[in-house]
Amino acid sequence: MAGDSNFGIDPEKVKAQAPKLAELATDLSSGLSELKSGLDSFGEVWGTDEFGASFATNYTGKATEALELIQGAVSMFEFLEKGVDTTGKTFENLDEEFKSALTKITSQIQDKD
Repeated sequence: MAGDSNFGIDPEKVKAQAPKLAELATDLSSGLSELKSGLDSFGEVWGTDEFGASFATNYTGKATEALELIQGAVSMFEFLEKGVDTTGKTFENLDEEFKSALTKITSQIQDKD
């Protein structure tokens, strides 16, 4: 909500999402390998007659496109895993730097009193 003064980010919770994204990438990649293997085991079962050739014309390009899109999703989850982990670490570092700066300023203010 805009203007909510209770906004905060928990770096540990952010970083905790990275392994989940990695697991999604691994599971999807395994599924893709199984799918490719299964499809390859069938071969070109549609034949070479007119109907088979028509089917192949419509199927092979779309099948290849689908496999490429699934691989793209795997890559996306891998990218997100790294990004989320980096984001969590960045927020952790920012928190530490801000805390250190506040401690230094507080110390200087107290020394002047």
